[in-house]
Amino acid sequence: MQIRHLIFLILLLSLFRVSHADESLVTLKDLEQEALKNNPEILMAEKRVESADEKKSLASALPDPMVGYAVQNVGSPGVWSVGKEDMSMQGVVFTQEIPFPGKLGTKGRIAGKEAERTEQGARETKLRVLNSLKNAYYEYFLAFKSAEILDQTKELLKNSQRIAETRYATGQGMQQDVVRAQLEVSMILDRLTEEEQKKETQASLINSLVGRNPLAPLGRPEELPRATPTVTMDELAAMALDHSPVLQGKERMVEQSREELSLSRREFLPDMVVSGGWFTRGDKSDVWQASLMFKVPLYFWNKSTGVKAASADLSAARYEYDAERLATLARVRDLYSTIKTAEHRIELYEAGIIPQARLSLQSTTSNYQVGKSDFTSLLESENTLLKYQLMEQEELVNLNKTMSMLNELTGEDHHEK
Repeated sequence: MQIRHLIFLILLLSLFRVSHADESLVTLKDLEQEALKNNPEILMAEKRVESADEKKSLASALPDPMVGYAVQNVGSPGVWSVGKEDMSMQGVVFTQEIPFPGKLGTKGRIAGKEAERTEQGARETKLRVLNSLKNAYYEYFLAFKSAEILDQTKELLKNSQRIAETRYATGQGMQQDVVRAQLEVSMILDRLTEEEQKKETQASLINSLVGRNPLAPLGRPEELPRATPTVTMDELAAMALDHSPVLQGKERMVEQSREELSLSRREFLPDMVVSGGWFTRGDKSDVWQASLMFKVPLYFWNKSTGVKAASADLSAARYEYDAERLATLARVRDLYSTIKTAEHRIELYEAGIIPQARLSLQSTTSNYQVGKSDFTSLLESENTLLKYQLMEQEELVNLNKTMSMLNELTGEDHHEK
């Protein structure tokens, strides 16, 4: 059963190799540009911005006027006296409500702040989608790189298996070593199938984020750079305070609440209603009429409640902004520290741990060939090298993920530049 399982895994992996043999290189930059053009969530956010921009002028427009027909008749309802009696007439009436000066301007500013909030929300959506795309791409790269390392380890294990078989054939080794080597190769093949499955999962996610059919094929990822901040933590914090779309949205909320408080106070001021009419009286002279009326804020207690509510909303918005500001600064510090730790670990893997693990494996292999060490020590050396090689790639991916989160937090969008 073990041999059948091994053959099955080898055939499965060979099929994956054939399917990926002619893969073209897919770059993160190209995928980001495609997502900006085709991602439904980004396109939806952009349309909301357009809608909010159109509503700004509508908010500051005068109320619609009213035009109507009026008749004044003398006598009983069944008698038509227009043109016969002096007090009877018919004509057209026009009425226009005019808010107290300053109210429409304040409403327009409120709508403007709402539009700015919508715009910041669209920026947040775009950065969030791009960050999700980057994370999926980095996981896709990790699956590819892990598969390559596992394949290299498989070849090392096969070499160890051949050594064990040679020693067993010459009476210097044990059959147990040969069986153990075969088992280790089978386990590596099993892990390779897991990495292939991860590739398919991340490829489906990437395709959906860029607006493609999730079942569409995806090429081979490019090598990841060792991303690192080019500015200090204080500079990153300043960038986050100035450009973070979430923080900017909270600030616009404060400004909008301030304008809403101003509007609620203006509700105590009377609006005006201008009306006019032109009436005919048959053979008699026409009559015109004009009037100017003011709305009396008689129920002032209701308006006082509105002012208190708007004032409370403004205070809540300020507290929400302060809380987001502190959380942003704390997040910048945490991400910056994580990046520096990842950089240190990668340097340690590259300059120390992995070269030492390779030297240890070479020494253990030589010693096992001449009978100075056992097969378990050889396998431990191979597994140790594999472990640290995989950890190095995971740390590189985590570094790039953290940089992506930091860019999202600071509002960095190189695609707008």
